[in-house]
Amino acid sequence: MLTLFVPAARPIDATGLFTADEYDRRRAWASNRIAPTPLLRLPALAAELGLGALWIKDETSRFGLPAFKSLGVEYAVDALRRRGALDGVTTLACASAGNHGRAVARAARVAGLGARIYLDADVAPARVEAIEGEGATIVRVAGTYDDAVRLAADDAARSGALVVSDTAWDGYTAIPHDIMLGYSQLMDEAAAAWHGDGPPDVVVVQGGVGGLVAAVASWTAFTFGRSRPRLIAVEPARAACLMASARAGHPVAVDGPLTTIMAGLRCGEVSPTAFAAARELVDAYVAVDDDWCRAAMRRLACPLGADPAMPVGTSGAAGVAALLAACGAGPEVRLQLGLTPNARVMAIATEGVTEPALWKEVTAARG
Repeated sequence: MLTLFVPAARPIDATGLFTADEYDRRRAWASNRIAPTPLLRLPALAAELGLGALWIKDETSRFGLPAFKSLGVEYAVDALRRRGALDGVTTLACASAGNHGRAVARAARVAGLGARIYLDADVAPARVEAIEGEGATIVRVAGTYDDAVRLAADDAARSGALVVSDTAWDGYTAIPHDIMLGYSQLMDEAAAAWHGDGPPDVVVVQGGVGGLVAAVASWTAFTFGRSRPRLIAVEPARAACLMASARAGHPVAVDGPLTTIMAGLRCGEVSPTAFAAARELVDAYVAVDDDWCRAAMRRLACPLGADPAMPVGTSGAAGVAALLAACGAGPEVRLQLGLTPNARVMAIATEGVTEPALWKEVTAARG
């Protein structure tokens, strides 16, 4: 199943969330500490999909962790340190579906702080164990990820812990803003890698609460202006809160059950700050079911031709899942998304194998 929503025309001169000075600060931070992750070319899969080129930004081993999330967390925590906002802090806290929580736990451990990570009831044991392995205290929440966000904020207000969240709410915007700015580093790296080939025509980005979408959309708008690549946000069919909010024109919650194997995208509520950028800059929203995600994981693990094999987790495969679904949906859908025979497309493998048993089960299956 594929669901598509293409918004009406948006402001053509929108530049996104960040200023030139903010990009400069982030680049200065990254210049002596960030090793870029690769931009891989998959010509065989591009040919199968009827595309001119397909590039995958491989975020499956960022800072030795299996996800891109640490880019935002490391930058935001460093910004807090530089502002003196960590003085007197003993514990960092957050809600997570797994990857963000591990990134916060790692940053806390490196800084000599404690970490308290709030996980909803559906977070898989492998993700829990990985966070515990960073020395964090786990708080299980009898509810959704969005319930965990609220409980983490309430508990931190009472205990004095500092919340490092990638989703914003009223009165809490600075840290999510810095996290999204940190995410934009991956686009600098991609641009250095595509170099003489020029930018892609289409970029496919995972949704969730919207932080990565907003970061990528802001970077492309700031960098290319009116000639920016077309940007497609992809979400699970049963947790498409960005699409629902885009249809409504304002943030709305998606009621459960938020059933999907794409655990990192199992969100019912958008981040308002992220949605403000997405509403102006996202060209299309695609929602796919788990079967397309499984197909993408198998295709990446067992590639065609000389394409590299990529062990990619469920949320990490969502961009390729959207391409598989859209390119098989017929010429009208392809045209709406800009997936023409000459189109150069970039997707992001946002996580590696975070649930080994599930990955083995999916990639071993036929189909």
